[in-house]
Amino acid sequence: MATPAQRMEADRHKFPGMAPREVIIFRAWLALHQTEYDRFDYNVRVGNGTDPGEQYPAIYRQQYIENTQKRIDAIGWKNVPENLRALPANDESAGRVANSGASPTIIEVKDRATASCMSQILTYKALWPFTFLHTPPPKLLLVTNRVAADMPLVLDASGITLEIVPADFSSLANNPRP
Repeated sequence: MATPAQRMEADRHKFPGMAPREVIIFRAWLALHQTEYDRFDYNVRVGNGTDPGEQYPAIYRQQYIENTQKRIDAIGWKNVPENLRALPANDESAGRVANSGASPTIIEVKDRATASCMSQILTYKALWPFTFLHTPPPKLLLVTNRVAADMPLVLDASGITLEIVPADFSSLANNPRP
């Protein structure tokens, strides 16, 4: 019997930083808001990561650094120049779009909005200017299907927009094969 992650393999490749339930929530949000943006980049790295040291070969060292950087679920871009809209979604393209003057929105997707989500998105905001120099400050967006008590007030006070979308998780139910 295939697991939810196996059944959603194509979506997991497109949205590599998201768990199956988060993919479903994000797809529901995209159905409502995708046309408001010019492009999206996924699993974008920010920050320095941890350097294991010069005793490691350069290729392994670079992989370790990349694997320890923080990763943003999605960045929605507005005001992207036409020639950059169709670039493949990767860290290099995100950097080119960021340097074009486009307006970024950091999007974090969670099955339930809690205080840890707020810490995560504020961390991304703090690391943004070190990774994407000379770019507009990002807007912050938390997309979820449910929210812990008091979180709307806390998120609003922190400058994080909260969007709650209904999500149908029936596709995750185990369907035994005959």
